[in-house]
Amino acid sequence: MPSIETLDTLPEKYAVRLDNHMLITLEGEQADSYLQGQITVNVDKLTADYARHYAHCDNKGKTWSVGYVARFNDKIALLANKSSGAHSLAQLNKYGVFSKADIIDESNTHTLLFVPNSTLGDLLSTLPADVISQDDINRLTAPVEQGSSLASFSSNALLAFQTGLKKSGVVLVLSEEIVEQVQARLDKHNIPQFDSTTFDALQIESVHPTLSEESVAEYVPQMINVQALDGIDFDKGCYMGQEVVARTRFLGKNKRAAYSFTLPTSVNVKAGDSIEKQLGDNWRIAGKIISVAVLGKETRFIAVLTNDTTPEDLHRLADQTDVTCYPNALPYSIEQKASNIVKKRR
Repeated sequence: MPSIETLDTLPEKYAVRLDNHMLITLEGEQADSYLQGQITVNVDKLTADYARHYAHCDNKGKTWSVGYVARFNDKIALLANKSSGAHSLAQLNKYGVFSKADIIDESNTHTLLFVPNSTLGDLLSTLPADVISQDDINRLTAPVEQGSSLASFSSNALLAFQTGLKKSGVVLVLSEEIVEQVQARLDKHNIPQFDSTTFDALQIESVHPTLSEESVAEYVPQMINVQALDGIDFDKGCYMGQEVVARTRFLGKNKRAAYSFTLPTSVNVKAGDSIEKQLGDNWRIAGKIISVAVLGKETRFIAVLTNDTTPEDLHRLADQTDVTCYPNALPYSIEQKASNIVKKRR
């Protein structure tokens, strides 16, 4: 697959193979009720028309995975990168034996793509109407407001949902029966396909967190800005880690947040590396990197730092002290919305 030098060199039309992502589905009589007790969003209110960001936590409120959740016909689908998704799959199966729900890794039976809005019509407009209609395509390419629900559509052969990224686009989950047709359209229109690093970079640009193996079960969801992506329903019922997630909010205990950085060259940096902040004439450890995308002439990463970090704060890589950088301004507010919950005072 061809590679890109920077995100700014992306062509108008392209596709990205999400080979580093995992598709987990839940199906069965108790699929909804089981997942309701597992993830941070209200599954009972999840409709077929919209997808959501979600987090899946352990009982200490530390995040196993973060990604997208959507309805896929009679199933519920979770999309996360393989590093963190594997942890969620293991934990879902661990507790799922007590529920009437089938939990399956369907990554190998579907092809996962990300395509910008400009490419969606080229790929899907000639598919049969029972797969997807032009009205559905139009809804998927409509503008997305930051933090709002993401338009979603599914049929027997296809799941498609908006991502909410700065560079607008849609994730496609293609069944085997339409993969060849979509590939033929890519070939006909000479649309280049890039590897998953490009999608990683797009997520980092928009400060949509993902978790590497090194950062699984290290952070409460608010430390990686999940609330800013409308990925936590604080007013829903019990779920894994809810007490910690709620206490972190209502007691104002969270002092961390995720920030993105852009280096104008290819740098050997990896998730788990430490980053330092300049304080006067000294440097102090500020946090750790949770995700990285190294392109031909650009490196992007997300690090978890104190939540009062500003774009004027100079940082450097702890293991490469000659590499200095400033955090990018956040594209959204990390302040949390008011809750409908009214605490009773004795």
